[in-house]
Parts: sequence; structure tokens; C-alpha cells
Amino acid sequence: MVDMTHHPLTNSHSKASAVIPRLVAILALWRRRIQERDQLARLGERELHDIGLSRTAVYAEIRKPFWRA
Repeated sequence: MVDMTHHPLTNSHSKASAVIPRLVAILALWRRRIQERDQLARLGERELHDIGLSRTAVYAEIRKPFWRA
């Protein structure tokens, strides 16, 4: 009987299967950042005042690339 726990194909498959959920999570995070920054950019002065943000702070946030927190 062959021990499959140390087989190269088994190990590469398990590494790939571990990468896929992480990649999906990263893509979802990036999409959420894009959507949130878009919503933030659409807020009016009154709404920004209500949540305690200045237009300058909003501008700094929406200028960030989607991959930066």
C-alpha cells in the first residue's frame, strides 16, 4: 500500500485547495472596499457630518487603491 500523505500530487492538490478559499476571500474583500468607498464618495456634507468625517478624510480614503486598507 502506498502512503498518500507524502505523495507529490496529493500535497500540491491540498496546497491549491487551501489557496482557492483564501483567494475568494481576498477578492470579496476587495469588492467590498470598492463598494464601500463608492458609497462613501456619494455621501453629502450633512451625512458626513453625522458620521464625523470631513470631505478631506473621505477624499483620502477614496483615493486609495482597492487592495489597500
